[in-house]
Amino acid sequence: MLTICDFDANNYYRYLECRPDIFHKAIYYVLRGEYRFHVGENAENGFDLVYADNDAYTKQDSLFPDSDFYKSEIFFPPYHFYNENDIKKINLELFDGFEEIFFEEVNEYSIVIADIVNKHTKLKVSFKDEKYKLFPWIAEFASYSTAPTSENSIFVQHDFNSGYTLRNRYCTIGLFHSLFLLQWISDLPFEQIKYISLAIRKTEGIGSIMGTWSCVYQAFKKKGIKTYIEPGSYRFDQEFLNQYFIIGKVPEDASENNTAYAKCFNSFVLNQFVQTNVPRISLHLLVPEFLAHLQEYADSIIADKKVLGVLLRGSDYIVANFAGSYHTPSIEICLDYIRKKFAEGGYEKIFVASEDSDYIDIMLNNFPGKVVVVAQERFKAKDVENVKYISEYEKKKYHGSDYDKAVIDNTINYFYAIYLLSRCESLISNCMCSGVAMARSFNGGKYGSIDIISQLIDEGKIRIADQSSE
Repeated sequence: MLTICDFDANNYYRYLECRPDIFHKAIYYVLRGEYRFHVGENAENGFDLVYADNDAYTKQDSLFPDSDFYKSEIFFPPYHFYNENDIKKINLELFDGFEEIFFEEVNEYSIVIADIVNKHTKLKVSFKDEKYKLFPWIAEFASYSTAPTSENSIFVQHDFNSGYTLRNRYCTIGLFHSLFLLQWISDLPFEQIKYISLAIRKTEGIGSIMGTWSCVYQAFKKKGIKTYIEPGSYRFDQEFLNQYFIIGKVPEDASENNTAYAKCFNSFVLNQFVQTNVPRISLHLLVPEFLAHLQEYADSIIADKKVLGVLLRGSDYIVANFAGSYHTPSIEICLDYIRKKFAEGGYEKIFVASEDSDYIDIMLNNFPGKVVVVAQERFKAKDVENVKYISEYEKKKYHGSDYDKAVIDNTINYFYAIYLLSRCESLISNCMCSGVAMARSFNGGKYGSIDIISQLIDEGKIRIADQSSE
């Protein structure tokens, strides 16, 4: 991304003319080693464009999550090549339903986006940064404002924004990335793209695989593009997946001539164009025989009891230190909220789904005689302190056929737990995760309530200081 800086009269740089193709001209020379450019003749009537690598620029932001999950892979690609006139490969749907777009800062991407918005939508364009007037073709239609003038506006902030499920809040690079996602992964003409091949990291569990695939599938289905999961990119044996699940198989006619390949998991998935889609993981994605076993088991456990479902994600989620609604709040806050809801709802039992053995022990001690769990292998946060994910811990603990068996057993038990959650009357989860999305989908809208404690904290409905809820 090219940022706008004061004219540096103490050094000589290439001069560029201020016209609509200025950013493409500058990037042409960036790829040849230059990084700063003069626009105008001097400090009185000019400014400089300074190149910043998108990924490095973002990761040094104080609001960027301090977590290896986010930092270990590329988060935003460089976008050395993009075409703002190739509208079919720009996700203009992100602007649907809004009246205004408000930018906190002026840089290459806010100028390009403003121009696109003006040409292809009816949204009003406003800037808090008066440097937009440096670009005459933008000054013709944009206006200055200290805040959005419409309640129905998109707010584009300077600082990093991790609220991927919010349609009305972005950071500048994040909005640009969400708009140009398809141009990043493929040079094929839009009319030629029939499929997206989605590569899944080998660290991801089955819940993440199904949830991510569902979000991507829905996002690009709107554009007439189907999504399948790239074989070999995940850690599960294909024969095992085919035995239990029906997800994203490779179409027979898929080829390089009609497929866009999404290889960078974080960058392709963690953006608003994908994440604003709620995962729809239908029970039809389970092989019928497997589903029948789940239903029989749930019938025997829950029967006609009034059961509160509780999902407590711990272990590697604690160590990963995720941001936003995926961040795990303290177990004390969770216990207070669960006690309150359990008493108010008149529940008979609490079904607890958790891979964290410490959380299970805490729930058993705090709700004696009331807790039901599925027998499965569980972990502690200390087990994964020296690795990033449970999947890596499993590889260290098991070898050969023992590893394969452990992965299968843990995955099947995970589905028993999630399906039992979906049969409960209401759901409480300590944070957002794939299990929440899956239980909600399996439940089919029958829950009396769904409470995500991390979201309630973010919304101010649970106050951390006194651990009280409104």
